[in-house]
Amino acid sequence: MEPLGRLWLEAARAGFSPLLPAGHPLPGPDPERMRGGLVEPGVSLLVAVEDDRLAGFVGCGSNRDPDPEPGVGEVRSLFVGPAGWRRGTGSALIRAALADLAGRGYRQATLWSFEANGRANAFYEAHGFERDGATRTEEVWAHVEEVRYRRDLP
Repeated sequence: MEPLGRLWLEAARAGFSPLLPAGHPLPGPDPERMRGGLVEPGVSLLVAVEDDRLAGFVGCGSNRDPDPEPGVGEVRSLFVGPAGWRRGTGSALIRAALADLAGRGYRQATLWSFEANGRANAFYEAHGFERDGATRTEEVWAHVEEVRYRRDLP
């Protein structure tokens, strides 16, 4: 498995497994989706490297919502290996993603998070994101409720 997939799986196991119903399998990383994110012109993949190892990554760019508003980009994914949690890696990545989106001309950014993921949600709120009232569920995630966050860009 490639480094992005390994990091995704490690972080997802630590962060998402406790949120899923007992017995629901954690979906594996989607290599096609990851490769698509690397070549899609409206998307950036920014990485954090520590001691020559991938410590985290963030994907950002065009908004994938079914009815995207003009001028609103999306933080599509943010994953940091559990060993790097609460050490500034995620903060550096989210700041880089917001700067990337602003540099592309977006005025706002959205992201989706599990409603029950208190740790991640506190992180997003500390970085200026607020819930905007939108919710969704996805079968692959056992229909666990997700909430959308939004913030203005500088």
